Amino acid sequence: MITQKIPRWTGAVVLAVLGIVVLVLFVIAWLSANQIRSDWLTPVMDERPYDIEVIRTPPSRLVIAGTDDPPRGGIWGFESEATYTQLTALLNRTETDTEWAATPYIGEIGIGAKGRVDVDAYPADPEVAFGLGFEEVRAPGDLGPLPAWLIDGRRSTWVIIVHGKGMDRRSQALRMIPRLVESGFPVLVVTYRNDEGAPADPSGLRSWGLTEWRDLDAAVRLAEREGARDYFLIGHDLGAEVVSTFLHESDRVGNVLGVVFDSPVLDIEGAMDYDSGPVAQFVGELGQQLARLRFGMEWSELDQVARADQFDVPILALHGAQDEESPIEITEAFAAARPDIVKFLRFEQGGHGDLWNVDSARYEPAVMSFIDELADVEG
Repeated sequence: MITQKIPRWTGAVVLAVLGIVVLVLFVIAWLSANQIRSDWLTPVMDERPYDIEVIRTPPSRLVIAGTDDPPRGGIWGFESEATYTQLTALLNRTETDTEWAATPYIGEIGIGAKGRVDVDAYPADPEVAFGLGFEEVRAPGDLGPLPAWLIDGRRSTWVIIVHGKGMDRRSQALRMIPRLVESGFPVLVVTYRNDEGAPADPSGLRSWGLTEWRDLDAAVRLAEREGARDYFLIGHDLGAEVVSTFLHESDRVGNVLGVVFDSPVLDIEGAMDYDSGPVAQFVGELGQQLARLRFGMEWSELDQVARADQFDVPILALHGAQDEESPIEITEAFAAARPDIVKFLRFEQGGHGDLWNVDSARYEPAVMSFIDELADVEG
């Protein structure tokens, strides 16, 4: 029987190939982690261009070019660099343009001017939007003072609103402020680290609640010093993770009567992996693990579906079936894990963060009924 000896150089070749494979995987993971940092962790201003042209301005109307933005009927804002107009009802959509009933808030936009659609639907100032007086206050956070809007009310139960992605999206709160104020709730609309006007985190990155919860904690302390006996928390997309981590970590959760999640992100890893193929998911997982090491992102702590049993306050979760940024399936899984405390509302026509815009007639009563019922029970 003749046996062949394995050449001595074979081992060196195998080791070299393995080394190349490891190097390639490391480079892929590094680039994927960089993409995660860019897409998910880096705070950015709203730099969308003003690129939608005004075609006509009939009385109480606005005709704008294009048919994709706003994608649905409802109530939206249309802002240029110097004006703000609210689009109050879709009147007609052709192959080239859309016609809206319109109400000017700041200036009057003219034919040929360029603007962009604003999901917040009101100019970013409660007094300009509603004639509501408010105070610019600052919560003393561990990194420095954090700007907040405070609108006073007659009740000792407050509503504290935490915005989502963006460097200062307090304007997200504007759509619900009138109803909350009408019911007598003081409203505190907060910022957190890396927001415009707030201190920067030493890392320069968002941590999706892992550090920002301390800034919400500082805002809650401010509310308590100003007379809040108890409060509701409203979290928009990223803000839902901030609120969730606050509920897990803060020693002040005993005064939380209830929580509202609007278009929440409740599992960032799941959101990044959702609807990706096996190769993309494999690459993404490599990047996520390296991002955990490089940027301190403990993804498991931000998986609120897995941590659902750690919640013990009533929650109203609202999500749009057309949401392309935060999969509704994750919120559905969260609600299914805790049917005893979570009430879930699905908006079939809703996208990301535009649930009020497309169906304010359902959105506002749902939120107010949830809050009023719990506030009355406590009171």
